[in-house]
Amino acid sequence: MSSMDAVHSTASARVTTERAVIAGFPATLSWIDVGAEAIALWEVADLERHVDRTALLAGDDPPEPPYWAHRWTGAAVLAEAVPRGAHSAVELGCGLGLPGLVAARRGARVTFVDRVVAPLAFVRASAAANRLVDVQCVVADIATPAVAGRFDLVLAAEVLYDRTAFDAVVHTIARLLAPGGRALVADARRIDTHGFYSALDAAGLAWRAVERPVREEGLPLTVRVAEIAWR
Repeated sequence: MSSMDAVHSTASARVTTERAVIAGFPATLSWIDVGAEAIALWEVADLERHVDRTALLAGDDPPEPPYWAHRWTGAAVLAEAVPRGAHSAVELGCGLGLPGLVAARRGARVTFVDRVVAPLAFVRASAAANRLVDVQCVVADIATPAVAGRFDLVLAAEVLYDRTAFDAVVHTIARLLAPGGRALVADARRIDTHGFYSALDAAGLAWRAVERPVREEGLPLTVRVAEIAWR
């Protein structure tokens, strides 16, 4: 493992007046600046309305908030790291799918994978807004995605939230990554993720990392982008 130079940047957004209802959620269209490109992204409007804080605080088994609906900082950082030249790409645990949409804009055939149906409806709407047609959506868990084939580019942003799943995530990356391809994983390290990198080593995958200092809700945050390839 080696560390690459730090980069101080993240995507900015401009909210439009376009509105829709997608998968039962009120939605608004934003334009996300990713480098020199603007990506159309449908997002849940007024996301706070869909988080039942009382249930979260009081219940032993509260309903899960729609975490997929957040435009995570790690996804914005990963979007900026998406390379050109990939013919095929897969985004695991895609949520709103910003990195995958950037890969599609840059010429890749992209498969989006999420275990929840709703975010894939948002991805389809965003793909249409960007006039992207070569996309596929698959409902599956990141640890056991029902995706066939191998890909030049494997993308995953902020999926390292369960230590018990690290080995399964690494197995999935290894199964989907084509020889000569690379995976990019954005890790905001909201938990201790050392075990994930140990699992990469054990699987025979080489990796190096770039640390990207950004700000999240006004506070400093460093997102690690790990570039993973076969040895």
